[in-house]
Amino acid sequence: MLLLIDNPVVAAGLESVLHQLPRVRKVFAATAATWSRAVDSGDFQALVVTLEQWELLGTRGAGDRQPLPAVLVLGDAPYDRYSELFVSLPVDGFLALSELTAPSLDDTLRRALSGGMPMPTTLARRLLSGSHTRTRVLGQGPHSVLLTPRETETLALLAKGMSNKQIARVLGISTHGAKRLVGSILLKLGSPNRTSAVITALKEGLV
Repeated sequence: MLLLIDNPVVAAGLESVLHQLPRVRKVFAATAATWSRAVDSGDFQALVVTLEQWELLGTRGAGDRQPLPAVLVLGDAPYDRYSELFVSLPVDGFLALSELTAPSLDDTLRRALSGGMPMPTTLARRLLSGSHTRTRVLGQGPHSVLLTPRETETLALLAKGMSNKQIARVLGISTHGAKRLVGSILLKLGSPNRTSAVITALKEGLV
């Protein structure tokens, strides 16, 4: 587990919780100067980053040796404070600092690594309520998107936070097929991650 946390108290507390989890074998606390090299080592399956450091992830490009691992953003009220980053930065899940426990962290990590989109219930509600006020009818906006019926089904399941494996089970297809559908949706919506895809879909009136 790779950590990019600028607050030493928070970093120490999170490390302590992580060491309680059997699935976590290695924890490395990186800095703004070392985190990218740590990612390039390929030794980490997940990266926990604070809201304040999240923007650093936007500095990585196609020329980097390793893709980013699963990204979990740590912080409270992220949408209210950093809503503009949701559609531009990589993220695979969110952790509420005020609700952090060993069981919740273990569950979030498990879901993120299996292709899910874990986030606190309060954040999910905030995303839905915040997006509904800007919803456009499909075909009326400047960035209208045409999805196949299968992609529309997949998008609805994606909006429920389902992983590729869960989507495959519901649709009766292979996990590879579900992954291909999700990838196509992200491409059509111009989204870098599953969370921003759902936000964009809500804005476009697709779900």
